[in-house]
Amino acid sequence: MMDLLPQFSANDIALSELSVRLLIVLSVMLIEQKFAVDASYHPGTLWRHMALIFSKKTGKGSKSQQRLAGVIASFIMLFIGMSITIAILYFATYTWFFEVIFLLLAINSNSLLTHCRRIYHSLRYDKKNLAREQLNQICVRDTHALSSMGIVKGTIEGAVQKFSLHYVSPILIYLLFGPFALVSYGLIYSLSQHWNPKKQKFREFGLLPSQLMAMISLLFNCLSALLIGLLFGIKHLSLKRNSWHRYGAGALLTTTANAMNRELGGAVMYDKLKIRRPKLGTRIHPENSDLVDLVRLIKKLRQTLLLLIALLAIFSLII
Repeated sequence: MMDLLPQFSANDIALSELSVRLLIVLSVMLIEQKFAVDASYHPGTLWRHMALIFSKKTGKGSKSQQRLAGVIASFIMLFIGMSITIAILYFATYTWFFEVIFLLLAINSNSLLTHCRRIYHSLRYDKKNLAREQLNQICVRDTHALSSMGIVKGTIEGAVQKFSLHYVSPILIYLLFGPFALVSYGLIYSLSQHWNPKKQKFREFGLLPSQLMAMISLLFNCLSALLIGLLFGIKHLSLKRNSWHRYGAGALLTTTANAMNRELGGAVMYDKLKIRRPKLGTRIHPENSDLVDLVRLIKKLRQTLLLLIALLAIFSLII
């Protein structure tokens, strides 16, 4: 009997941890739909400031020196971020409270939908310059010369990828691997954005965070594509590489293009450098009204994920 007691307690604790995580995710998903942390109060703003200062101090020299400096800077920044996280969770009386905070800071769908609506309204009233500026909040491509079609295409591509990276990925990483993996993901993702190699000055310095994000996001982009296929028709699912430079992103964008019956991809400018990419989906060019469908698509993805998490939470409590 005494031998059985520890085994029973361990199983009970494991089940309890799973249930707590599911309830935390469910609560945060509901809160995030109504409440978004302002950028001026978000810790990511301070993190961005630190990352940019670090890059100015160390991101100089030859290509090999910049790469080495980027690797060292990445490890130092990650060490700082993870040390703070470990200290917080180690000394916290209620660790679940801080896990709620970390997850709330990590996911982002409400502000993403707001940006899409703003771009739609700007184009609707023929305010292209304003729409180009608003698009900068979603993607890093050069926007100053984009046509209306280019703005819509950039919005669709950027919003779908950001939903996968800012919403689907953090939720699944937290559920599968816990708070430390969640924070690590958030730190790596932010460095890959602040030191984006698509910008000339970070082309060598920011390689490591970008490569890490490419590996991490591959699975979650494919899962997001699968979810779109299940919701809008499995015939739209495309897990082929499609000659895209990143397999996961290519699968996600192709599936989205098929589901929306529109053409995505094509040539794009990054920091005055033209990159030719394959065209994805159909031959129908996107138009402004497609942004309304984009908002509906993201909302449906969010609602479906919320329903799945709610069902899993109930099931974990029952068993």
